[in-house]
Amino acid sequence: MAVMELVPQNDKRLGLLEILRFVEEHVQGKAGCLGSGVFEAVDGTQRILYVERWGSVKELCAHIKSELYFPILSAMELASEKPRISFHEVSQTRSMELIEELRNSRAESKSMAADDTT
Repeated sequence: MAVMELVPQNDKRLGLLEILRFVEEHVQGKAGCLGSGVFEAVDGTQRILYVERWGSVKELCAHIKSELYFPILSAMELASEKPRISFHEVSQTRSMELIEELRNSRAESKSMAADDTT
């Protein structure tokens, strides 16, 4: 997963968003891309978050080396401060089963604690 957080220069916000939305639209058709998104902060900070999810590190690296990555580099130039970029290698993904497991173990712990007090 690639995550980029940008704060645009005052007059460059729309241009930055246009670039990231262009990449978002085109990257989703690439092999190995599991999804991407452009998100805007609603707290007045003007921050923009761009996220890409890839099936493998190899596919992410190929994307970074591709022509389609140039617009992302251009978007960084429109930031008012150094972009915060992070790449995450996720070794495990869990879903609803994690919630059920944790909630059930919590309920069991409460039940045991109640039994101990009687």
